[in-house]
Formats: sequence, structure tokens, C-alpha cells
Amino acid sequence: MLILAVLAEVITNLVKTLIPNLDKNYITTAAGLIGIMLSWLTCVGIFSALGIPLKFMTVDYILTGIIISRGANIVHDIAKKLNL
Repeated sequence: MLILAVLAEVITNLVKTLIPNLDKNYITTAAGLIGIMLSWLTCVGIFSALGIPLKFMTVDYILTGIIISRGANIVHDIAKKLNL
């Protein structure tokens, strides 16, 4: 999941570069959607990895994607501090 969070951060930064005057609310939404897409495309679900059964795997991918997108924010903050 850490790798997906880093990848989500890279893609989100690419979106911000391509559309520089994008509102912060849209960037947050874009990061969430990117995280969900990455989770769904890679079939990575945190609940299935932890052995927690869910009726619909889509829910696992959505929740994992949201977690990945928040992880991307943390990765961004760490990278920013390391560049000082």
C-alpha cells in the first residue's frame, strides 16, 4: 500500500502540474479518485489483506483507495520535509 500511496502522490502532482489553477477541493477529490482507481486496478484491498470479509470487494477497493489517497498526503508531507 505504501507503493500505491507514493504512486498516487506522483499522479496527483502530475494532475496539479497539468492543471495549475485547480481548486484544492478538486485536488483532494482527484487524489481520492486516483487512490480508488489504483486500488481497484491492482486488486489491493486492505480488508481482504487483513482477513476481514466483505460482501462486496468494490467496497474494499473504495475504502482502500481513500486510505491510499490519505497516505499520499503523508508521503507528500514527508518528501517536503526531506527537501529542506
